[in-house]
Amino acid sequence: MSRRLALWLSLVLALAAPPAATAHADFQASEPAPGSAVAEPPATVRVALATEVEGEFLLLEVVGPSGRVVSGPARRDPDDAAAVLAPLRADGPGSYGVTWRVMSRDGHPDSGSFVFGVGGLPQASAPAAPGHGDADPLAVLARFLLITGPIALLGLAALRLWIVGPAWSQGGVRPPGADASAVRAAAAGPLELSAPRWWRVWWGACVATAVGLALIPGVTLSALGAGAGDLGGLLSGTRFGVAWTVQVLALLVAVAVALVWWRGSSADAPAPPPWTAALVAAPAVALAAVSWLGHASQGADPELGIAIDAVHSWASAVWLGGLVALSALLPTALSRMDDPARTRLAAGVVVRFSAAAVAAVAIVLVTGVYRALVELDTLADLLDTAYGRALGVKLALVALLLVGGAVNRFVVHPRLERAALGLADDDRGAGRALRASVGAELVLSAGVMVAVAALVSLAPPG
Repeated sequence: MSRRLALWLSLVLALAAPPAATAHADFQASEPAPGSAVAEPPATVRVALATEVEGEFLLLEVVGPSGRVVSGPARRDPDDAAAVLAPLRADGPGSYGVTWRVMSRDGHPDSGSFVFGVGGLPQASAPAAPGHGDADPLAVLARFLLITGPIALLGLAALRLWIVGPAWSQGGVRPPGADASAVRAAAAGPLELSAPRWWRVWWGACVATAVGLALIPGVTLSALGAGAGDLGGLLSGTRFGVAWTVQVLALLVAVAVALVWWRGSSADAPAPPPWTAALVAAPAVALAAVSWLGHASQGADPELGIAIDAVHSWASAVWLGGLVALSALLPTALSRMDDPARTRLAAGVVVRFSAAAVAAVAIVLVTGVYRALVELDTLADLLDTAYGRALGVKLALVALLLVGGAVNRFVVHPRLERAALGLADDDRGAGRALRASVGAELVLSAGVMVAVAALVSLAPPG
């Protein structure tokens, strides 16, 4: 009980960013066992892995004492989707070298090798370290883009549609009896002039997502030892292909809706039309596809795991992606406005975003702790593994992010609201503090995303 309690306390701040733990088909056991000796060559060689593997891109190759390949075609064990079999032809006594490579059901390539002996101990007794092909820097970059792109898109759309637009429509935060139309009139022009910056960030996030989608099949095929001719099998015969296709379609929908709106006369209007909510739905679907492919789908309760994973990602997007949107749209608009409209609009946006961020952080913490407890078992997992050390970096960054968010919520937010209500003098110092805080949080958020991309490419403990 005390060990579990310590783990809970260690993870209260854990993973306040998109979930990174994804299953890898790590070596578990084999028949014959690595380094073992058997009297006669077995009829088959079997390798058991940590998670279910795809039926495509299987490799289980055995080289006999003569130096020739003595194994037949590899296939999944019909009784165990997490094991691979290959028939073996006898090659006399001596050392047999086994090389395996698979693609786990969450899309990660994994490989390894070991030896066993027939009629005596083999020349080497330990298996080679398994290789995770998606730990390549290009693979990490691709996954970074596939995480950050949809998060930015969802946050950009949600902030503009559901926070800035309504704050402008309601005239921001204003004293009782104050005319909302005055704030709307003063803010309409500056918001329209700042909209092109929002669009540049939006299209940049689309390009980043597209680059990630273009890179990930290639790096996956390379890690599997396959070529361009195997792209069809990757996309049509694996869960990876299904998730990739959904992400591509979601991006195309987002681009199509954005183009229709962008080319229309209302593209820079402070309050977007309701149908633009599709700009939120499309990246939300893309993030759900990432959850569907990930480790949550391989657990004891995959439906619950996937749902919690997706909610975690959506909440993270509202929080972290919203910070990107806030910095893209609001500062330029406010710099073109005079008080009191500037203070009232800023307070209206901050009050709305603060409420959304508090709810998002609560969801992120609850779902993040749940997912982490599914992945980890002991505190040693956080200290003694590459995954744990990367997680420690992420935790430190998240803790700093939460401190910055607390400063905004309990210091900057009340100062802006008091000024907007006329309860204090115009507080430009609060505005400067808000800009500095958001800028710092953006830098920390980028660090969190890098840590997440690295975690995705590392095998979780156990």
